[in-house]
Amino acid sequence: MTIERLGTRIERFMRTNEGDFHALALELFRYQFDKNALYQAYCRAQQRTPENVTTWQDIPAVPISAFKSAELATFPVGQAAAIFHSSGTTLSSRSKHFLKTLSYYETSLIAGFEKWALRDKAAYFVLAPSAGEAPRSSLSWMLDVVKRKWGGPGSDFFIQRGVVEDLRLCRALESARAAGKPVMLLGTTLAFLAFFDQCAKANVSFRCPAGSRLMDTGGMKTQKRQVARDEFLRLVWAHLGIPEAECINEYGMSEMSSQFYARGSSPIFQGPPWTRTNVVDGALQHVDLANIDSVMAIRTEDAGSLVEDGFVLQGRLPAADLKGCSLDLEAYLG
Repeated sequence: MTIERLGTRIERFMRTNEGDFHALALELFRYQFDKNALYQAYCRAQQRTPENVTTWQDIPAVPISAFKSAELATFPVGQAAAIFHSSGTTLSSRSKHFLKTLSYYETSLIAGFEKWALRDKAAYFVLAPSAGEAPRSSLSWMLDVVKRKWGGPGSDFFIQRGVVEDLRLCRALESARAAGKPVMLLGTTLAFLAFFDQCAKANVSFRCPAGSRLMDTGGMKTQKRQVARDEFLRLVWAHLGIPEAECINEYGMSEMSSQFYARGSSPIFQGPPWTRTNVVDGALQHVDLANIDSVMAIRTEDAGSLVEDGFVLQGRLPAADLKGCSLDLEAYLG
């Protein structure tokens, strides 16, 4: 087995939804066990090897905190095409995800976004730093990919040097309303809340044209603020005129190459067919076949429960640090 051949089969699975998840997961486990010395040592300490692991549930999941101190990669990290960092107040507190190629990540991103969030040819207004401003941010890279692929005229980033450009965004929203052209708003939850605060102070609101959509990510609980999902959706309607049915909540992390999505006020996140989620001791564990270059099985610090169609996110584990894209912006906003 070569990684090129296995990677081709996984990419085909991501593009067509046709594939045997279980067989691919076991093959990828063997490859990562062989090529990632740190991961192999971790697996052996748990007495889990390719010889006795027979189901995807038995694949050892690495604690997400390990990405802060270990170079979890199947290749020399000096050959990385990209290194994504998680949020954190210092470099030492940030996870590092090494990717030899962005191909698998991009294939997974495009397939998932196309199913769950796509508004083709709308103007994409992004409330996050651009990839040029935040080259280590997986979120900025992701939003840049979808903006370039699907965004229509007027698409742009509306955070510069850590500041939400409220006036420029207001002008763009008013221009779209006047032209009757739908918009796609994407960004961190906290960035939207900051914009809504400014709208409230200025006593302005918008009615985005029919067909407009909003996707937020990063969570609604930070060190300074907590907003319930229903309240956030109420604010979206009040300030942007976008109904609940056109609001998408994305859940992802810098250590993974795939994303999960929930619609409207539903608490249920669903992932693509090339992912699986389990709950161990109250913590969500994800298996992501798109994580070919690092570790596909990750034990998060997020509490959750499984339901028939996916999982429900219940917040952070009691001993876990706050984490998420909103924290990066919170540091900017002061």
